[in-house]
Amino acid sequence: MDSIINLEEYFELAGSPESKLKRYQACLQEFDRLNYDDPFIRQIRNEVVSLEKWLKLSGKQATWYARSE
Repeated sequence: MDSIINLEEYFELAGSPESKLKRYQACLQEFDRLNYDDPFIRQIRNEVVSLEKWLKLSGKQATWYARSE
């Protein structure tokens, strides 16, 4: 079974890694506010960790933070 994350990529809705990370972080903040958790939310959390690592290694994270302020 495909996850929604994989379907995003299939339909080319993912955008840049920076924008994807920003969207995921906003979603997670809302789910945290609602005190909600399920397997899909945990999948998003794992994807956020992966994106943060990738951006840190690629040196693009500083650029993303500069644009988000």
